[in-house]
Amino acid sequence: MDGHDGYWYGFGNSANSSGSATLLWIKISKTDYTYTEASFTLSNATMTYAGYRSYSGYPSYRNKCVVRDGYVYIPSYDAAGVYKINLENSADVTLISLGFTSAGYSLSGGSYGLFLDRIEDLIIGYDFQIKADDTVIQTVGSKRFEYSGTPMFRYKNFLLYWGGEYSITKRYLALLTPYLATINNLDTAVVKTSDMTMKITYTLTETT
Repeated sequence: MDGHDGYWYGFGNSANSSGSATLLWIKISKTDYTYTEASFTLSNATMTYAGYRSYSGYPSYRNKCVVRDGYVYIPSYDAAGVYKINLENSADVTLISLGFTSAGYSLSGGSYGLFLDRIEDLIIGYDFQIKADDTVIQTVGSKRFEYSGTPMFRYKNFLLYWGGEYSITKRYLALLTPYLATINNLDTAVVKTSDMTMKITYTLTETT
């Protein structure tokens, strides 16, 4: 996944409901493709799996973690919190309480696909969001991104992702909102000179 810091990251672990958790990770430079690997043992941390990729004829990516500002965020095994782990210091681990037990579904509303994603500085789960300051917002759980099978990639004001069903690969495009677009209907530009006063009246029309 893209760490938005000049590196790609990959993670691997086994879900554990008790004891300590072991997290494997790799960090790959986008410029020269050099990489760093590490293994963390986190005492008294019970985490769900970080994710895995399924080869089922179409993109099927079960992702449950994201990277933000040098930390990886992984939900707890009981779905009541999210672990925030410093990738440079395994002793720096915080359990962010959601304040409720998440339903644990993916962003497409099912049991496969994208469970956690980052859009700008906002981390989005099925029924919660984590803001840049790690404040948790509980949201109404619902299908947000149909058949999402890969992390989302931003292009201008759009999010692109891939997914599919029944061995059919699909590409999706989502518009980031709120989004304000303007159209200038003047035939030519009006230039104000120093000997002129000018009053401009705008007519705003909302369209779907």
